[in-house]
Amino acid sequence: MEFNSNKKFKDSNIYRLSELKPAGTKLILDPKTELTELLKLTFFDLTLKQVLIIKKAKLKSHPRDPYLREYIVVETGKNFIKYKPSSYEKYFTDLIDEDSYFKLIPFLRAIFKNIPSEYSHKKEIVRNLKLKSYFKSGFISSIFSLFKINFKGKKLKKELQEYLDEVDQNIVTLIENEPKKALQLILFLQGNIFLLKNLKFEILEKLKSFLPTQSKDEDDFFNDLLWFDYIYDPELSFSDLFSDISEMFDTVDDYFDFDGGGDWGGDYDFDFD
Repeated sequence: MEFNSNKKFKDSNIYRLSELKPAGTKLILDPKTELTELLKLTFFDLTLKQVLIIKKAKLKSHPRDPYLREYIVVETGKNFIKYKPSSYEKYFTDLIDEDSYFKLIPFLRAIFKNIPSEYSHKKEIVRNLKLKSYFKSGFISSIFSLFKINFKGKKLKKELQEYLDEVDQNIVTLIENEPKKALQLILFLQGNIFLLKNLKFEILEKLKSFLPTQSKDEDDFFNDLLWFDYIYDPELSFSDLFSDISEMFDTVDDYFDFDGGGDWGGDYDFDFD
């Protein structure tokens, strides 16, 4: 998508953003990205697509607890059944079904437990998103778990970074002055909006009246724009949830004792309503 600025971005590589999921884009931009950040981007993307739903709920910590406590809960969303996850997304989707829900902490704990290593997870993302031609490969890279982009990858990184920086610098002004163009840009970026530093979900409210008519084709997943309504639902406090979840990911070592065992399924529940 051409971005109206002093610099014209016409290279076809920019259009990869409409196809790339945010974890893949992040690896192109920074191959050294830590596992927690990649998982966070994947989780947010699945939430944006309403494959999964996050919300706050008052629950008992265990059956004998006399008090209700507030937890962040993960459930399946309306697109869970029809969505075809990449293999690296299945760490999230295979843990849950339509009759169950998780409290967030044990949900993340189980995901981390199932991932062999950061290096293997990065390779899985690259393979799934058909990005192998942008990364170095070979015996040395494999032996030492080196993860670096090659010359082609550096070219793509430069173009994507410049484009996203340009968007980031102008997105708030664009929403204020040219909301239709801003909406088109955000829908083009899809989950890559999570790579923007200046885009706050509160300001997206201004774009709601400019949403196009939703496709009537139930199987046309990528024409589903109802995630805007999901973000705006005041009961979900979506912006607060993202902030809370980000803190949990960023301090993952404080929450999870991977070497200490523990009850991995202790906060897993079934909902038969």
